[in-house]
Amino acid sequence: MILSNPSGDTGAEPKSITLLVVEDEVLVRLCTADTLRSAGYTVLEAASADEAKALLANFADIALIFSDIQMPGTMDGADLARFVRKTYPALEIMLTSGAVARPVGTEEAVAFVAKPYAPEDIVKRIGDLVK
Repeated sequence: MILSNPSGDTGAEPKSITLLVVEDEVLVRLCTADTLRSAGYTVLEAASADEAKALLANFADIALIFSDIQMPGTMDGADLARFVRKTYPALEIMLTSGAVARPVGTEEAVAFVAKPYAPEDIVKRIGDLVK
């Protein structure tokens, strides 16, 4: 579990929006988190849905979860999305996968983007959801 804030002074006012990136592939998670930090977001990172649940319980200001679907542990990303929708209904959710289509039952509750994705596309789509 990695906690970090935007780094570097770009001269621009940082957004007061916190995102949670949930991805078990370390390099993918780091790249995505760095891209979002560069866009001015505060980013929390989790390697599993279990870690994400712990962060959700401790950080009330998370605006959006960006989660891979296929992950090890007691829950995958689709299970996490269903948990979040029931427990934190105002929270935005975006799922991603390179191997799995959008999970049944999440069509209207979450946004979905297929892997591989362009980092600038993720920044734009997340920006549209957390305005």
